[in-house]
Amino acid sequence: MDIKGKTNDNLTARWDLKSICNRSELELDERRPNVKPKAAYTLSNEHKRRVCEWIKGLQFPDGYVSNLARYVDMMELRMHGMKSHDCYVFMLKLIPIVFWEMLPEHVWSALTEVSLLFQSICSTTFDVHKLHELENSVAIILCNLEKIFPPAFFNSMEHLIVHLPYEAYVGEPVQYRWMYPFERFLRELKKKVKNKAHVEASIVEAYIIKEISLFMSQVSIFNYPGRASGAPKKRWLTEPERHIIKTYILTNCEVVTPYYEEKADWLVVAKVKAQRVVDESKWTEICAYQLDEVLPVPVLGTDNQTYDLRDPNGLQVMVHNQAAGTSRSQARQTDDDNEDDDEDSFEDDETDDDEYELT
Repeated sequence: MDIKGKTNDNLTARWDLKSICNRSELELDERRPNVKPKAAYTLSNEHKRRVCEWIKGLQFPDGYVSNLARYVDMMELRMHGMKSHDCYVFMLKLIPIVFWEMLPEHVWSALTEVSLLFQSICSTTFDVHKLHELENSVAIILCNLEKIFPPAFFNSMEHLIVHLPYEAYVGEPVQYRWMYPFERFLRELKKKVKNKAHVEASIVEAYIIKEISLFMSQVSIFNYPGRASGAPKKRWLTEPERHIIKTYILTNCEVVTPYYEEKADWLVVAKVKAQRVVDESKWTEICAYQLDEVLPVPVLGTDNQTYDLRDPNGLQVMVHNQAAGTSRSQARQTDDDNEDDDEDSFEDDETDDDEYELT
């Protein structure tokens, strides 16, 4: 981009070319020492404008990278303020695309090789043979860059690329070792600052509160089961609740299991026929009610523990008041016919005969 004050391709670097390397096309003219000959790796103003407009219109998946459009300065035709992760994405994904038609082929190829090198190193899975090939070819990639850019462009950071393939081979995938998660964590800590006069103390106080609440929620001694609160209340069962209870008992009660197994063949045939007219999700409900029709009345017994599960209409729920569909006199007659232990199964109440209460 040849940004003044940012580029390493300055007048001093051009004067050094004459004594360090043989690049006559980039050397300064002694008659015009302040004019730099245009290099093959620099962009014209028209190309800069096209690059800025292209980046300004880019759209990425949510969370992949920050909004690069806010870093574009169309007045000065430059980009500034980019974070480290933004530069990482720009180098890996955008350089091979954005400069494809704007730079000479040998310059674009050298930059693309660097981009592909970092893509291979930063991948989630490694091919060991591929890493060994990169370790042997990384020196060639640097030599290609040194043939294009002036010596002032290179310092220790550029030559550290030589060690990256071996580091990836020894340290395994980079995602578990790079600094971006820690930078995001530091950003979360900075958001906790309330008192800018005491930044560190404000962060520590907010973090301790969060840590205590998190750790204490994981300690079992603080996890008490729910306890009743206030005076107990009686609630009448609705028709859908009675329907659900009956279906559950008919499909899970151990007393019904022998009869369910006895009718297993019949139920399989009935299921095949039922699938033609009903939804699969309703099969359990249909099966339960078909089974209820073939169950004899004495199945649930006459003792207090099981007789209370069955009313005269076949509803297997524990009832508090008299059965549905029977009058008070019929309920009393039923209690008189049973043994003395069954007298508490149904209770007389002034409420409607069709109402049920869960005890």
